[in-house]
Amino acid sequence: MSLVTRCVVSKNLTKAKYTRLTEMARLCGAVRAEAWRRYGGLNGLGKNPRDIRDQDWMRSDGLGATTQLPARIWKATLEDALNAIKANRASAVTECTKKVWRSKRCELDKKLLTAMLRNETWTKNNLLHRLMRRQLPHGKSHTYNQIVFDIQGYSCFTLNDQCWIKVSSLRRGRRLAIPLGQFNYQITGAIRICMRDDGEVAIFYTVNEMDACVTRPCGDQELGIDKGFSEVFTDSDGQRHGTDLGQLLTQESDHLKSVYTARQKIAAIAKKTKNAAKAQRIRKNNLGRKKLNARRRRYRQKIRAKIFAAAHAIFDKAHSIVVEDLTHVIRGYDRGRNMNRRLASWIKGLIQQAIESVSRRRGASVNLVNAAYTSQWLPNCSAFGKRIGEFIYCPLGKGVFVADHIAAVNVLQRKNDTGISRYLNYREVKKILDERSRQTERPCIVCGQCAVPFGHA
Repeated sequence: MSLVTRCVVSKNLTKAKYTRLTEMARLCGAVRAEAWRRYGGLNGLGKNPRDIRDQDWMRSDGLGATTQLPARIWKATLEDALNAIKANRASAVTECTKKVWRSKRCELDKKLLTAMLRNETWTKNNLLHRLMRRQLPHGKSHTYNQIVFDIQGYSCFTLNDQCWIKVSSLRRGRRLAIPLGQFNYQITGAIRICMRDDGEVAIFYTVNEMDACVTRPCGDQELGIDKGFSEVFTDSDGQRHGTDLGQLLTQESDHLKSVYTARQKIAAIAKKTKNAAKAQRIRKNNLGRKKLNARRRRYRQKIRAKIFAAAHAIFDKAHSIVVEDLTHVIRGYDRGRNMNRRLASWIKGLIQQAIESVSRRRGASVNLVNAAYTSQWLPNCSAFGKRIGEFIYCPLGKGVFVADHIAAVNVLQRKNDTGISRYLNYREVKKILDERSRQTERPCIVCGQCAVPFGHA
């Protein structure tokens, strides 16, 4: 049974309670920073979180007694930090696994190297050690605005039609009662409290995915989809979903550019002035982040709603989709400063999360394929087209095609393409496609009649 995260914001929280929660968050941040300092590198390999807690924090070093926090709170914070370290290490292992399988080694060597990565014995192999060192630098924590509580660290109640949650505090036997806004689900399990700049706190908790999310049946087609910038998806039928995504991303990127340009000028004045009081007034009244953070929250909610709506529209049509694998970093594309800035705001991770979560809820399947040259190869012509903007021009003069639609068709055909695997290097993909292009019989460009692979010599 899957869980999803939900958020409820406090309502009319007093300044005194906000100050006490902020102090707790600061102390929890010190615990989190110490955990990353000690176990964020090689020292954390092969260690069980419970052993770390019992041996280092409760016995030998006695770190838990120096945190100034109740034992239940610092233990929950330590467990959360160790889980984050484990997730960071798992992400590095995934990236190194891709590099191993893209190499030209034999399949047996690839399997052995992959097993060493999963068993955390990669330090014994120089190649793996070098790859992991690049993907897994020693992490640091700068999070000082979060508090984690386990299920026994809080309780919920209702008073005068107002929902409240009581959480443990720094004072023994005294809990802080936080008034909550309206919400529809019962808070259970571990929770996370995040301090906001507007004097309120956000409480994150988990609920059953089947109860909280849309679970209607999906369609009966099989579609290939192309992730885009101007729209969220284009499917292999040529239909676009979430068509104004690019406009929202561009407007927000351009707005932030103008805002930060003005802030930089004001910050330069505060830095150059010799009047300390003036510099302090500028930093307090002109360089705050309350409005920026509130706008960012609204913007992210709007983008998230649009992406998930587009994902549901896709699964209304199809029970199986094929998606290009864009988890690796694409380098070497320079489209100018403004366009690079706008493309940097393209949130691939959120789009992939929407595909995975919506498919899981609605019982559909998702297949990832190699994305190399899907937007340049013309499947009907068996040739590379010339990409100009949103269109691809056929070199054989057979027409002009929409690049996103062609990419979606190529992605769908890649599912059953045994010659191009998911992790195959793009150079090898180029060789395979060139070979297929040479072997395709076409009318001779000289006489227009003979159909041979190369035409007249």
